[in-house]
Amino acid sequence: MDSQYNHVHILRWQELPDFDLYMDQVIGLIEKSLSFLKLDEDDKIVTSTMINNYVKAKLVSPPIKKKYSREHVAYFTVICFLKRVFSLDEISTLLKIQFENVPLDESYNIFCDVLEALLINEEISDDIKVMDGHIGDLFLKVMRACVYAIHASRIIRNVALKKEEDEKKG
Repeated sequence: MDSQYNHVHILRWQELPDFDLYMDQVIGLIEKSLSFLKLDEDDKIVTSTMINNYVKAKLVSPPIKKKYSREHVAYFTVICFLKRVFSLDEISTLLKIQFENVPLDESYNIFCDVLEALLINEEISDDIKVMDGHIGDLFLKVMRACVYAIHASRIIRNVALKKEEDEKKG
């Protein structure tokens, strides 16, 4: 769809730190990994308030002694992507369905692979072999909806910027 996504790389499970992180470290990691979602440099992908809300909503377990694990980072990364289209209640349901059927590390890596492929318009099989039946189909529809929303937001922003420029030129 857009060459600007050719170099997107979301940290895979094995690339996430295997030691606990403080909130500001988690935010920095996610901001860097999902920076392609920003429309402007000032956009925030995740904030401490958002993370606290995800914990309060029980989307993720609370930190231990104010430190977050690799599991937290994976969940926050997925949530930050999904929240562009879905409500927290919907995300909660999606996470339960997904992570109850496939181990977190495997599911998270599949999420990263599929997202990167969809961003550059690679064809994804509707039959992801590690997921069965309707789970794989639901997963792909969710991912596609989010990627289409990202592309649509960028197009809308570019049209608005062009209109602004044209108005300034007179």
